[in-house]
Amino acid sequence: MGLAKMKILLPYLLLTIVLIGCLSCQRQDTGVLEMYGPEEARASETVVLTITDDSGNPVPEVRLYSPEYMGDTDEDGRLVTFFDEPGDYELAARKGEKGQPGFAEVKSIGVIRVIPAPVELRAYDGVPPHLPPGQTLDGEQHYKPGMTVKFQLRNASDDEIILNNSAPWKIKSRDGETIFEPYALQVVVPLAPGEAKEWTWDQKDNDYLTVSEGGYIVVLGCSAGEYRLRFWIVPEKMMP
Repeated sequence: MGLAKMKILLPYLLLTIVLIGCLSCQRQDTGVLEMYGPEEARASETVVLTITDDSGNPVPEVRLYSPEYMGDTDEDGRLVTFFDEPGDYELAARKGEKGQPGFAEVKSIGVIRVIPAPVELRAYDGVPPHLPPGQTLDGEQHYKPGMTVKFQLRNASDDEIILNNSAPWKIKSRDGETIFEPYALQVVVPLAPGEAKEWTWDQKDNDYLTVSEGGYIVVLGCSAGEYRLRFWIVPEKMMP
C-alpha cells in the first residue's frame, strides 16, 4: 500500500497514514495520521470516520474521497457519511491545497466493504434536471423548489423491523445541521418483511420557512440501525 500502513482492529479498522507534503518544492514528512472507521458497513447506513494524528489529536479539514468527494472532517476530526450501494470503496485523503505549505495527500488509505442492508430507503417522484453536456444522473432524486419530497422505507429482510414512532426521521443539510424534524406519534410501528412505509416533506424548516436550493439528507432510525438518503432541490432553470 505504499506509504499507507493498515492495522485492523475488529470490528473497526485503524489506518495509519504517513502523509508526504510539499513546502517550497521540498518533500517533507508531515507526520502520521490515523483513521478510525468500520471495516464493513451496510448500504445507506450511517458511518463515522475519525482522523487523528499520532498523538490522538483530531485533525480537522481533511478531505475524504471514495473516489468521489465525501466531505471534510469537522473540528473533532470526524466525518459522518454513508455509502449508497454495496461494493468495496477505496478511500483517499487530502489536506490543504497543492503547492501550499502543509499540503498532504494519500491516494489509497484502505478499503471499506459495503454489504446489502436489511432496509431500502429511497426517494421518488422527483424530476430529472437538465444537465451540462457529458454529465449523467447519479440515481439521486431532484426536486423543484416547493415540490413535495417523497421517500419510502422498505423492509428488505426476512425479519420484522421496528420503528420507535410514526416518523423516526429528520432532514439535515449536507453540513449536518438539522433542518426539519417532524412531530411523531409515540407508538411502535412494526414493518413485516417486504412491507414499506412512506413519508413526505414540504421543503419547510422547523420555523415553517421554505429552505434554499441544495443537497439535503434524510436520516432515519429503526431497529436495524440508522440510514441515510441524499436528494437535491435544484433551481427552476435546471428543470424541464
